[in-house]
Amino acid sequence: MRDHAADIRALRKQSNAAIAALDPQYVASFMSEDVEVAVAGGPVLRGRPANIDAWETQMRAKGFGGYVRTPEQVTVDTATGTAREVGHWVGRWRVNGRAHEQEGRYTAEWKLGAMGWEIAREAFTEDGD
Repeated sequence: MRDHAADIRALRKQSNAAIAALDPQYVASFMSEDVEVAVAGGPVLRGRPANIDAWETQMRAKGFGGYVRTPEQVTVDTATGTAREVGHWVGRWRVNGRAHEQEGRYTAEWKLGAMGWEIAREAFTEDGD
């Protein structure tokens, strides 16, 4: 029997690698066309093109150091072809020559499509929110 939770954890690891490679197209390749991402302290980005634009802007910003999302729990419902991932995220930047970090919690909803698992929704909150 296939371990779908392990598949999602592996996809998250690849997604983190895409961020580290500063490749917004690769980051978005893990998302459904109609993905919705609620950014910590920011807007809700609807659709893959809006997310690509946001990643491009952020990755061009001076001092951008990336994000790492670490899954703590992945729950799969094979009957509906959906999964829920809960974890911790850390973002890093250099601001005025100094290291800066933000961190918080996230949830992601995945759906199983013809090409495999893809992110349907993500919501990020900062610690203290």
